[in-house]
Amino acid sequence: MNAYFLGSNSFRVLFKIFTRYQVIGAKNIPQNGAAILVSNHISNWDPPLVGSASKRQVHFIAKAELFQNFLLGFLLKLCGVIRLKRGRSDREAISKALEVLKQGRLFGIFIEGRRNKVNVNQMQPPQHGAAMIALKSKAPVIPIILINSHQIFKGYPRLQIIIGKPVALKIDQELDKKKLYQSISEQIVAAIEALRPKAE
Repeated sequence: MNAYFLGSNSFRVLFKIFTRYQVIGAKNIPQNGAAILVSNHISNWDPPLVGSASKRQVHFIAKAELFQNFLLGFLLKLCGVIRLKRGRSDREAISKALEVLKQGRLFGIFIEGRRNKVNVNQMQPPQHGAAMIALKSKAPVIPIILINSHQIFKGYPRLQIIIGKPVALKIDQELDKKKLYQSISEQIVAAIEALRPKAE
């Protein structure tokens, strides 16, 4: 067992101990080839949480600050998370993502760009990174919604990773680049939100 799967399995065990851990739709993650896993973002635990739901390695880019926590930083390194140093450009992050996808691997990204501290039940306006990567790589986009990851270690929450089918993106070539990125981003967000369980 390599370091990535050691880390990923460690997280999975951790989540199963402290939460009611549930993965729905894991079969929607391709068994081979490149794909972009696009998720909402409500907790610092989200990268390893998404990784724990996949049988394949998921490559993320994370801000350097996450590595300051010894335990989290150690496990993130085991899981192959790519550290992006403070001050580095979005262009570098996109370049790294495209390199991962070119190799036929899975790349994970949080479309909101940062952790949602406003309302965990409604996604914040999307950043355009996921749309840019999708258009440049032509890799399938797999929508994922995370439920209650912000409650890990707080009681015994029902923790869900819900994975949807690839998004059928509508690409309007008549739009200028900025509007096209916005259109694609909104389509992805809509696909993620469509996975959200209805209130009981």
